[in-house]
Amino acid sequence: MMAGGVSACMVLATSAWAAGHGAMAQMPAADAPVSTAVTASDCWIRQLPAPAPSGGFLVLHNAGTQAVNLVGARSSDYGQVMIHQTKEENGVSKMSMVHQVALPAGGQLALKPGSYHLMLEQARSGLKVGDQAQVDFALDNGQRVTAQCEVRPANAMPGMAGHGMKHGMKH
Repeated sequence: MMAGGVSACMVLATSAWAAGHGAMAQMPAADAPVSTAVTASDCWIRQLPAPAPSGGFLVLHNAGTQAVNLVGARSSDYGQVMIHQTKEENGVSKMSMVHQVALPAGGQLALKPGSYHLMLEQARSGLKVGDQAQVDFALDNGQRVTAQCEVRPANAMPGMAGHGMKHGMKH
C-alpha cells in the first residue's frame, strides 16, 4: 500500500515538473516549412556533466518585414529543449522558462548567457565536446529555423571558437 502511494506521488510530482519545464511548449513540426526570412548563426552549447542541463546560445536574424515570435525548440540530441530567461530581481539572478520571445522585423535576437538562452536536458548518450547538435526552432507563423550547434566544454565562454583552446594563443 505504501509503495503505491509513493508511486502516485512520484507520478504527480513528475507531471508537475514536466508541465513547468516545457512539456507544453510548442515544438517545430518536422514538416513545417523552413523560414526564408529568419536564420540562425553562432550556435553553441555549453555542455555540463549529466544530470545537469546544458545551456544553448545563438543569434537569430530576421531579414523579413514582419516580426515573429520564437515559440519552441527541440533537438534529436536532447530529450528536452526549453527557452529560458535569466533576470535579476533584488540582487538575485533567477531563471524561468518563457513561452515566446519576440524577434523584430529587420532585427536580431541574441540568446546568450545571463539573458534568453536554451536549457537542454537529457543529452543523448555519446554526445561530446566537438560534436554538432541540430536544434530546430518553432516560429509563431508556422515556420521553423534549424541551427547546427557546436558542443563546447563547461568552461566555454561566448566568442570562443572551436573548443575554446589554443586558437591564436601562444603557450
